Amino acid sequence: MKDMYRKINQKELTQHIQNLNEDGYTYVENYLDSTLASTVNSRVDNIFANLDENHATAPPKGYQNIIKNDPILQNAFLQSKDILELCTTGDHLKIYSHFLNDPYYGLIPKDEINFTLSQCNLRKGATSLPIHYDIRLQIQTEKTWSMQGILALDTRARKNGGLKVIPGSHKLELPPSEYDQLPDEVFVDLNQGDLVIFNSSIFHATTGVEEGTLPTWGLLLTYRSWWCKPQFDIHSMIDEDLMNSLTETQKTLFGHYSQPSSDPNGSASARSGY
Repeated sequence: MKDMYRKINQKELTQHIQNLNEDGYTYVENYLDSTLASTVNSRVDNIFANLDENHATAPPKGYQNIIKNDPILQNAFLQSKDILELCTTGDHLKIYSHFLNDPYYGLIPKDEINFTLSQCNLRKGATSLPIHYDIRLQIQTEKTWSMQGILALDTRARKNGGLKVIPGSHKLELPPSEYDQLPDEVFVDLNQGDLVIFNSSIFHATTGVEEGTLPTWGLLLTYRSWWCKPQFDIHSMIDEDLMNSLTETQKTLFGHYSQPSSDPNGSASARSGY
Protein backbone atom coordinates (compact mmCIF):
# COMPACT_ATOMS: atom_id res chain seq x y z
CA MET A 1 0.00 0.00 0.00
CA LYS A 2 1.71 3.18 -1.21
CA ASP A 3 1.10 6.83 -0.29
CA MET A 4 -0.42 6.03 3.07
CA TYR A 5 0.26 9.52 4.40
CA ARG A 6 -1.05 12.90 3.35
CA LYS A 7 1.39 15.36 1.77
CA ILE A 8 3.28 17.96 3.83
CA ASN A 9 3.49 21.26 1.94
CA GLN A 10 6.50 23.57 1.94
CA LYS A 11 4.94 26.01 4.43
CA GLU A 12 4.29 23.18 6.87
CA LEU A 13 7.76 21.77 6.32
CA THR A 14 9.36 25.12 7.15
CA GLN A 15 7.24 25.46 10.30
CA HIS A 16 8.11 21.94 11.50
CA ILE A 17 11.81 22.61 11.05
CA GLN A 18 11.47 25.86 12.97
CA ASN A 19 9.59 24.11 15.77
CA LEU A 20 12.29 21.47 16.03
CA ASN A 21 15.06 24.06 16.11
CA GLU A 22 13.39 26.13 18.81
CA ASP A 23 11.41 23.64 20.89
CA GLY A 24 12.97 20.27 20.02
CA TYR A 25 9.66 18.76 18.91
CA THR A 26 6.81 19.23 16.45
CA TYR A 27 3.76 17.27 15.45
CA VAL A 28 2.03 16.62 12.14
CA GLU A 29 -1.72 16.59 12.57
CA ASN A 30 -3.88 14.13 10.61
CA TYR A 31 -0.79 12.75 8.92
CA LEU A 32 -2.27 9.27 8.52
CA ASP A 33 -5.96 9.16 7.65
CA SER A 34 -7.93 7.94 10.67
CA THR A 35 -9.60 5.18 8.65
CA LEU A 36 -6.21 3.86 7.56
CA ALA A 37 -4.91 4.23 11.12
CA SER A 38 -7.83 2.14 12.39
CA THR A 39 -7.10 -0.53 9.79
CA VAL A 40 -3.43 -0.69 10.73
CA ASN A 41 -4.32 -0.65 14.42
CA SER A 42 -6.60 -3.68 13.97
CA ARG A 43 -3.89 -5.51 12.02
CA VAL A 44 -1.40 -4.83 14.80
CA ASP A 45 -3.85 -6.20 17.36
CA ASN A 46 -4.19 -9.37 15.26
CA ILE A 47 -0.43 -9.71 14.77
CA PHE A 48 0.21 -9.39 18.49
CA ALA A 49 -2.62 -11.77 19.40
CA ASN A 50 -1.35 -14.43 16.98
CA LEU A 51 2.30 -14.34 17.98
CA ASP A 52 3.74 -17.67 18.99
CA GLU A 53 3.37 -18.27 22.73
CA ASN A 54 7.16 -18.51 22.97
CA HIS A 55 7.60 -15.09 21.38
CA ALA A 56 9.08 -12.59 23.81
CA THR A 57 10.69 -9.22 23.24
CA ALA A 58 13.91 -8.82 25.22
CA PRO A 59 13.24 -6.24 27.94
CA PRO A 60 14.93 -2.82 27.83
CA LYS A 61 17.92 -2.29 30.11
CA GLY A 62 18.48 0.39 32.72
CA TYR A 63 15.65 2.62 33.89
CA GLN A 64 13.50 1.63 30.90
CA ASN A 65 13.29 -1.89 32.28
CA ILE A 66 10.12 -0.69 34.04
CA ILE A 67 8.22 -1.06 30.74
CA LYS A 68 9.20 -4.73 30.35
CA ASN A 69 5.60 -5.89 30.78
CA ASP A 70 4.12 -3.48 28.25
CA PRO A 71 3.02 -4.99 24.92
CA ILE A 72 6.01 -4.36 22.62
CA LEU A 73 6.74 -5.60 19.11
CA GLN A 74 10.27 -4.82 17.95
CA ASN A 75 11.17 -4.45 14.27
CA ALA A 76 7.50 -4.39 13.35
CA PHE A 77 8.24 -3.86 9.65
CA LEU A 78 9.02 -7.60 9.49
CA GLN A 79 5.46 -8.40 10.51
CA SER A 80 3.53 -6.13 8.18
CA LYS A 81 4.06 -4.51 4.77
CA ASP A 82 1.91 -1.62 6.00
CA ILE A 83 4.33 -0.95 8.86
CA LEU A 84 7.26 -1.17 6.45
CA GLU A 85 5.64 1.49 4.27
CA LEU A 86 4.83 3.69 7.27
CA CYS A 87 8.45 3.81 8.44
CA THR A 88 10.12 4.11 5.02
CA THR A 89 7.84 6.37 2.96
CA GLY A 90 6.17 9.73 3.44
CA ASP A 91 6.96 13.43 3.58
CA HIS A 92 7.97 13.22 7.26
CA LEU A 93 11.29 11.94 5.90
CA LYS A 94 11.87 15.43 4.47
CA ILE A 95 11.70 16.85 7.99
CA TYR A 96 14.20 14.33 9.31
CA SER A 97 16.52 14.82 6.35
CA HIS A 98 16.97 18.50 7.20
CA PHE A 99 18.68 17.44 10.43
CA LEU A 100 20.08 13.97 9.75
CA ASN A 101 21.31 14.03 6.16
CA ASP A 102 25.08 14.17 5.73
CA PRO A 103 25.71 17.04 3.26
CA TYR A 104 29.11 15.54 2.42
CA TYR A 105 27.95 11.98 1.75
CA GLY A 106 28.68 12.43 -1.93
CA LEU A 107 27.57 9.06 -3.29
CA ILE A 108 23.81 9.58 -3.12
CA PRO A 109 22.10 12.57 -4.82
CA LYS A 110 21.86 15.57 -2.48
CA ASP A 111 18.08 15.74 -2.79
CA GLU A 112 17.72 12.14 -1.56
CA ILE A 113 17.97 10.92 2.02
CA ASN A 114 21.17 9.30 3.27
CA PHE A 115 20.24 8.69 6.93
CA THR A 116 19.00 5.37 8.29
CA LEU A 117 16.22 3.80 10.32
CA SER A 118 17.61 2.81 13.69
CA GLN A 119 14.51 1.41 15.36
CA CYS A 120 10.89 0.66 14.50
CA ASN A 121 8.73 -0.81 17.20
CA LEU A 122 5.15 -0.89 18.39
CA ARG A 123 4.31 -0.28 22.03
CA LYS A 124 1.21 0.09 24.12
CA GLY A 125 2.33 2.59 26.73
CA ALA A 126 0.77 1.04 29.81
CA THR A 127 3.64 2.07 32.09
CA SER A 128 4.77 5.65 32.63
CA LEU A 129 8.39 6.58 32.03
CA PRO A 130 10.14 9.32 34.04
CA ILE A 131 11.84 12.32 32.46
CA HIS A 132 14.83 11.17 30.40
CA TYR A 133 16.59 11.66 27.10
CA ASP A 134 17.61 9.05 24.54
CA ILE A 135 21.18 9.89 23.58
CA ARG A 136 24.59 9.34 25.15
CA LEU A 137 26.12 12.72 24.33
CA GLN A 138 24.41 16.03 25.05
CA ILE A 139 25.45 19.13 23.09
CA GLN A 140 24.04 22.64 23.43
CA THR A 141 22.65 23.03 19.94
CA GLU A 142 19.64 22.16 17.83
CA LYS A 143 21.92 20.04 15.64
CA THR A 144 21.54 16.32 16.16
CA TRP A 145 22.33 12.91 14.72
CA SER A 146 19.33 11.11 16.26
CA MET A 147 15.60 11.87 16.10
CA GLN A 148 12.47 10.02 17.02
CA GLY A 149 8.79 9.90 16.24
CA ILE A 150 5.56 8.41 17.50
CA LEU A 151 2.71 7.73 15.10
CA ALA A 152 -0.55 7.37 17.02
CA LEU A 153 -2.57 4.43 15.69
CA ASP A 154 -5.29 5.48 18.12
CA THR A 155 -5.73 8.44 20.46
CA ARG A 156 -2.61 8.65 22.62
CA ALA A 157 -2.86 11.46 25.15
CA ARG A 158 -2.18 12.54 28.72
CA LYS A 159 -4.69 10.07 30.23
CA ASN A 160 -3.47 6.92 28.48
CA GLY A 161 0.30 6.79 28.08
CA GLY A 162 0.87 9.97 26.12
CA LEU A 163 4.09 11.90 25.63
CA LYS A 164 5.32 14.83 27.75
CA VAL A 165 8.23 17.06 26.73
CA ILE A 166 10.17 20.01 28.11
CA PRO A 167 10.38 22.46 25.18
CA GLY A 168 13.89 23.70 24.46
CA SER A 169 15.59 21.14 26.71
CA HIS A 170 17.39 19.64 23.70
CA LYS A 171 19.80 22.58 24.01
CA LEU A 172 20.58 22.18 27.72
CA GLU A 173 24.10 21.21 28.74
CA LEU A 174 23.47 18.42 31.26
CA PRO A 175 21.27 15.31 31.51
CA PRO A 176 17.92 15.61 33.34
CA SER A 177 19.24 14.02 36.54
CA GLU A 178 21.72 16.88 37.03
CA TYR A 179 19.06 19.56 37.48
CA ASP A 180 17.35 20.26 40.82
CA GLN A 181 14.45 21.90 39.01
CA LEU A 182 13.31 21.70 35.42
CA PRO A 183 10.89 23.84 33.42
CA ASP A 184 7.29 22.72 33.20
CA GLU A 185 6.43 19.80 30.96
CA VAL A 186 4.06 20.09 28.03
CA PHE A 187 1.62 17.33 27.15
CA VAL A 188 1.68 16.22 23.53
CA ASP A 189 -1.84 14.89 23.03
CA LEU A 190 -2.08 12.93 19.79
CA ASN A 191 -5.25 12.10 17.93
CA GLN A 192 -5.44 8.99 15.81
CA GLY A 193 -3.15 9.46 12.81
CA ASP A 194 -1.06 12.28 14.31
CA LEU A 195 2.75 12.03 14.26
CA VAL A 196 5.02 13.71 16.80
CA ILE A 197 8.67 14.19 15.81
CA PHE A 198 11.30 15.05 18.41
CA ASN A 199 15.02 15.48 18.90
CA SER A 200 16.48 12.54 20.85
CA SER A 201 18.14 15.08 23.15
CA ILE A 202 14.87 16.56 24.37
CA PHE A 203 13.86 15.75 27.94
CA HIS A 204 10.68 13.72 27.72
CA ALA A 205 8.49 11.27 29.61
CA THR A 206 5.27 9.32 29.20
CA THR A 207 2.17 9.40 31.36
CA GLY A 208 0.46 6.56 33.14
CA VAL A 209 -2.93 5.15 32.21
CA GLU A 210 -5.79 6.53 34.24
CA GLU A 211 -8.57 4.32 35.52
CA GLY A 212 -11.25 3.85 32.92
CA THR A 213 -8.88 4.36 29.98
CA LEU A 214 -6.75 1.94 27.97
CA PRO A 215 -3.25 2.22 26.50
CA THR A 216 -3.08 2.35 22.71
CA TRP A 217 -0.59 1.32 20.07
CA GLY A 218 2.01 3.80 18.94
CA LEU A 219 4.52 3.21 16.17
CA LEU A 220 7.85 4.34 17.65
CA LEU A 221 10.48 5.38 15.13
CA THR A 222 14.13 6.32 15.52
CA TYR A 223 16.14 7.70 12.60
CA ARG A 224 19.87 8.48 12.76
CA SER A 225 22.63 9.83 10.59
CA TRP A 226 24.20 7.07 8.52
CA TRP A 227 27.41 6.96 10.57
CA CYS A 228 25.66 6.32 13.91
CA LYS A 229 25.47 2.85 15.36
CA PRO A 230 21.85 1.67 15.05
CA GLN A 231 19.90 0.00 17.83
CA PHE A 232 19.36 -3.10 15.68
CA ASP A 233 21.23 -4.69 12.78
CA ILE A 234 18.19 -4.13 10.59
CA HIS A 235 20.09 -4.74 7.36
CA SER A 236 20.79 -8.35 8.36
CA MET A 237 17.10 -8.94 9.10
CA ILE A 238 16.07 -8.18 5.51
CA ASP A 239 16.22 -11.19 3.22
CA GLU A 240 17.46 -10.85 -0.33
CA ASP A 241 14.05 -11.07 -1.99
CA LEU A 242 12.60 -8.33 0.20
CA MET A 243 15.67 -6.12 -0.23
CA ASN A 244 15.46 -6.43 -4.00
CA SER A 245 11.81 -5.35 -3.93
CA LEU A 246 12.54 -2.09 -2.09
CA THR A 247 13.08 1.38 -3.50
CA GLU A 248 16.51 2.99 -3.22
CA THR A 249 15.19 5.20 -0.41
CA GLN A 250 13.97 2.18 1.53
CA LYS A 251 17.27 0.39 1.00
CA THR A 252 19.08 3.47 2.28
CA LEU A 253 16.92 3.58 5.40
CA PHE A 254 17.64 -0.09 6.06
CA GLY A 255 21.38 0.59 5.92
CA HIS A 256 22.05 -1.09 2.60
CA TYR A 257 24.38 1.71 1.48
CA SER A 258 26.18 2.28 4.77
CA GLN A 259 27.48 -1.14 5.75
CA PRO A 260 31.04 -1.56 7.03
CA SER A 261 32.87 -4.25 5.13
CA SER A 262 33.38 -7.70 6.66
CA ASP A 263 36.07 -8.42 4.07
CA PRO A 264 39.59 -8.05 5.58
CA ASN A 265 40.67 -6.59 2.23
CA GLY A 266 37.56 -4.51 1.68
CA SER A 267 37.17 -0.75 1.45
CA ALA A 268 37.68 1.31 4.58
CA SER A 269 34.67 3.43 3.61
CA ALA A 270 31.25 2.28 4.82
CA ARG A 271 29.53 4.63 2.36
CA SER A 272 28.28 3.45 -0.99
CA GLY A 273 25.72 4.67 -3.52
CA TYR A 274 22.97 3.40 -5.76
